[in-house]
Amino acid sequence: MRLALASILISTLMLISFSPLSFAEERLDLGALLNEALSNNPELKAMRERVNALDSRSKAEGSLDDPTLKIELEDLSTDRPLDISPDDAMLTRYTFSQMFPFPGKRGLRERIAGKEAWAARAELTSRELEISFMLKEAFFEYAFLDESIRVNLGIKELISDAVKIAETRYAVGQAPQQDVLKLNVEQAMITNEIINLEAERAVSSAMLKSLLNRPQALALSAPFEMPKATIDFDFNALTEKAVGANPDVLMAQAQAQAGELGKELADKNYYPDFMLGVAPIQRDGRFDNYDLMFQVNIPLWRGKYNSLAQEAGALAKAARLRLLSMKNIKAFEIKRAAVQVEAAQRSRELYETTLLPQVELSYQSALRNYQTGTIELLTLLDTERELRATRVEYLRAILDYNKRIAALERVAGVDLRSTGAAKRSE
Repeated sequence: MRLALASILISTLMLISFSPLSFAEERLDLGALLNEALSNNPELKAMRERVNALDSRSKAEGSLDDPTLKIELEDLSTDRPLDISPDDAMLTRYTFSQMFPFPGKRGLRERIAGKEAWAARAELTSRELEISFMLKEAFFEYAFLDESIRVNLGIKELISDAVKIAETRYAVGQAPQQDVLKLNVEQAMITNEIINLEAERAVSSAMLKSLLNRPQALALSAPFEMPKATIDFDFNALTEKAVGANPDVLMAQAQAQAGELGKELADKNYYPDFMLGVAPIQRDGRFDNYDLMFQVNIPLWRGKYNSLAQEAGALAKAARLRLLSMKNIKAFEIKRAAVQVEAAQRSRELYETTLLPQVELSYQSALRNYQTGTIELLTLLDTERELRATRVEYLRAILDYNKRIAALERVAGVDLRSTGAAKRSE
């Protein structure tokens, strides 16, 4: 009997442990969310299909056109107009022909298509970075709102302690009843703030589900806390890497190279394409001779080819200039992002080393002084509001820092948290 009860108990615990509810209560992890977004985002799926299509097209561009077959039946009898088989003709000619572009044209077309596929692949990488950036921002905002709610709940608990002190002082005639009422009003105001924060968190949750391609009706778990680590990076090395490997730069580089190849292809328009053919001849049911053919187009109207060459040259030059412009833009964007990261880091350090510790001490001191009757309630309330605002603003400073890091990662095209040196904030 005891063995049976033990088996039932173990089975019940296993069911509870592996129930869907336990999975729903798991906290959101940024790394897992990034993988999910990059795998499930429909826009990225469409762009991957486009890359595959351009890869296939590049292979097709390097192939010859299909050969042609022409069958000619000569000297058919007018007495039997419907009899049109080779046996009814005096002579049947089977012509096989194949067009050959001038040497080099086919290879250039294939290389141009390959560069276009490369540009599409770089565009896909750029969009993946953009989606990752948007997801990081939404996740950090969601985590910030979640932590802000917890901060307000913590302050509400502190107000509850102050209410008990005010009630004790009121009971012994050391404080007016208005002190208790004011503290209750303060609690109600904090509750209202929590309601507003919960509404903002719901909007942030909807944004996350949209980026993850999840149904809006599906509940979203609470997130882990915002990353508190700071990131060390070498600005010069990061700039050099970004300018050389940023997907936007790579896309512009591929387009510039495709433009140069297009100019080479336009120059080859001055050279003719040609056709080779062979025609076995059937006479009286026997193949007794054949014809050979050679055909060439004559690029006589050179004005047309001059215009095409000028067009290709102008497009190639424009692509080169766009590449140079893109490199300059990325160098500027990295500098701007790095400066913003540095400013955000100094701001959060100010909160961590000066503002937050001082406000915490100020509130503890005010609470003790109110308990002993040294200060009035209004002073305590002012200190409490200062504490609440400072705690939330500190979280906002961490939010801003993480967003600035995400923006720098977007521009540089690297994950600084895995490649850089992360220092845990104390």
